[in-house]
Amino acid sequence: MRNGRLHPLAAALGVAALALAAGAASPGPSARTAAATRPADAPAAPASPGTRAAPPAAPATSDASPSAASDTIDAWVRAYMRAHHIPGLALGIYRAGRIVKAKGYGLADVELDVPVTPHTIFQSGSVGKQFTSAMILLLARDGKLALDDPITKYLPEGADVWKGITIRNLLTHTSGIQDYENADPPIVDLRRDYTDAQLAHLFARLPLVFPPGTTWSYSNTGYVLLGIIIDRVTGAHWNVFLHDRVFGPLGMKTARMIGLPDIIPNRASGYVMDDGHLANQEWVSPTWEHTADGALYFTVLDLARWDAGLSGDAFLTAAEKREMWTPVHLADGTTTSYGFGWEVRGRPGHRVVEHAGGWQGFSTHIVRYVDDSVTVAVLTNLAGAATPHIAHEVAWLYDPALRPPEPRAVELSPSQLAAYAGLYRFPEGDTLRVTVADGGLHVVTARGTSPEFRPSAPDSFFVRGTERRLWFERDPDDGPITRVRVLRTLGSPDRARRIR
Repeated sequence: MRNGRLHPLAAALGVAALALAAGAASPGPSARTAAATRPADAPAAPASPGTRAAPPAAPATSDASPSAASDTIDAWVRAYMRAHHIPGLALGIYRAGRIVKAKGYGLADVELDVPVTPHTIFQSGSVGKQFTSAMILLLARDGKLALDDPITKYLPEGADVWKGITIRNLLTHTSGIQDYENADPPIVDLRRDYTDAQLAHLFARLPLVFPPGTTWSYSNTGYVLLGIIIDRVTGAHWNVFLHDRVFGPLGMKTARMIGLPDIIPNRASGYVMDDGHLANQEWVSPTWEHTADGALYFTVLDLARWDAGLSGDAFLTAAEKREMWTPVHLADGTTTSYGFGWEVRGRPGHRVVEHAGGWQGFSTHIVRYVDDSVTVAVLTNLAGAATPHIAHEVAWLYDPALRPPEPRAVELSPSQLAAYAGLYRFPEGDTLRVTVADGGLHVVTARGTSPEFRPSAPDSFFVRGTERRLWFERDPDDGPITRVRVLRTLGSPDRARRIR
């Protein structure tokens, strides 16, 4: 998964972590290793001879937050990791482009007993999409392409099916091109290598899910195609442009494209939960480590440099960032909560841009509270870890003013609650089931069951201590429930239609 490759709802509801805690099975290998029992705050290991040390990422000292807040964050992170069987985690807190805290917890490699440090390298998952969008903006600045160019200008393989789809549609997941990971029957084999041309031809066989610009549906396919466009526009692999125009200028010394055969100091191992036990990630072919939908390595120190670059206007102009962080408008005039490689959320005075990621035994998240100049990055080496929840909770512990106010619970009758129970489907096909229990509601997906949603008013529900919300919609004149809006992590909700 590049974005926890399931519907983003799963990460927001925390059901992935709940499923892990319950020992949910994964499609990984059979159980080999029990979960690590080493304390989550294991001390840093000394550098091995010949190991290349990463330079400081920003001109500020690490772990510089007030002692009480820092201790509270450490205690919360350790407790969460123990409860949800997360082997290792790296945390970065940045304020106004400077490091407040950069710290490792737990193990980067369980078999070798190697601790996580701020220099530990994790896979990006779909957090890498924001770097793809930055490359596209830089190429647009250079005049090499335009955001509203038809993609068939660069991808003639789809001339018959991709008419009317623009680069902007790919960036905002409004192209209608199906996510290759959800194709049924499968369109690609993750254990096989493909050329760019082969991928483009295969993706052109996917039917459009909806007309371009009419709906939002997360699609890794669109970002793979953006990488191919960058390759063809620049005449080199997108990784070359990324190094020359992004990582190099920003001083992201250890950030790079995934390279499993390469010798890379401080690289973490990725894990999955298999029948309640920790297991190594499964192998995929090199093709899928070189696509632009989220195939990067970086550290929390690299992300400090990235945050510093986004905090000023020298790397990307104010106009380019505004474009990147503006929710896309659909053809009917409604807006979504997605810009270019970033989810766009928040409340008045506390704008939020963020993105989650998941791929090959890693789960990640970065959240920027733009108006408050606070950024939190969370990198873990466990598939399905609820990194959005971790990142926001850390941000709220660091600055309590960022925590959204919590509604007050009310009581609804059993018959009122029963009206909400049913099966709901999102536009891209993912479903959720709403069930009634103990005076509230639960949301059930393929990954597990959510915490209890309590009513705050008729048709409105929340989970205590979190940002998670449900709003139910009815037919006119207070008729039956027809839809549910699901708030994942602040900002704009996703809407699912009732089907049963």
